[in-house]
Amino acid sequence: MVVVLVAALVVGRLTGGSLEQLGSLPLRSLGLVAGALAAQLLGALVGGPAHPLGLLVSAGLVVAFLARNRRVRGTGLLALGLLANALVVSANGAMPVSAQAADRAGVGVLETLIGDRRHELEGPRTRLRALGDVIPVPLPLRPEVVSPGDVLVAAGLGQLVVLGMRTPASPCATLEAVVTRRSTMAKRGRKRRGRKKNAANHGKRPNA
Repeated sequence: MVVVLVAALVVGRLTGGSLEQLGSLPLRSLGLVAGALAAQLLGALVGGPAHPLGLLVSAGLVVAFLARNRRVRGTGLLALGLLANALVVSANGAMPVSAQAADRAGVGVLETLIGDRRHELEGPRTRLRALGDVIPVPLPLRPEVVSPGDVLVAAGLGQLVVLGMRTPASPCATLEAVVTRRSTMAKRGRKRRGRKKNAANHGKRPNA
C-alpha cells in the first residue's frame, strides 16, 4: 500500500498534478470513516468473534462512505476490495494465508502467524479461499502475501491519488479566477491611461 501511494504521488506530480488539487476533493460523510476505524479498533482489542464482526461493520461503513463519494474516481475499486476482504474474514474468522504463496514470496508463514489472531493458515475447511492471502509479493525489504481485495484497494488508492491530483478546478473556481483576472487587467488599463493623460498634460501652461 505504501509503495502504491508513493508511486501514485510521484506519477501525479510528474503529470502536472498537485497536492492542493488532491486536498480539494469534495468528500462527504467523513464521520463514517471515523466510525469504521472505531469498529475495527474495538474488534481488534476484544478479539475472538468480535474481530471479524468489527471488521465487517468497519468495511460496511467504509463502503457506505465510498458510495456517498462514488463520483470521486477510485472509490469503486476501494469499495470492492474492502468488501472482498470483509467477506473472507467474516466467513473464516480470520484472513486465510496460503502456505504456497508465502513460500513463493519468501515469507515464513509459521513465524508470521504466531500470535497473530487476524490471520490463519489456509486449510481444507477454508471458505472463499480465492479471496484470501494467495498473491505473493516478493518485495526486496518486506515480502508479503496479499489478497485480491488488497490488490483492488491498492489500485483504487492509486487511481484516486493520481486522478485527484490532476482534477481541474471546479467551474465556480474557474469563473472566479477569470473575473479576478479581468478585474486586474481593467485596473492596469486604467492606470496606463491615467499615466498617458498626465504625460500629455505635463508642461502645459494653465489657463489664465
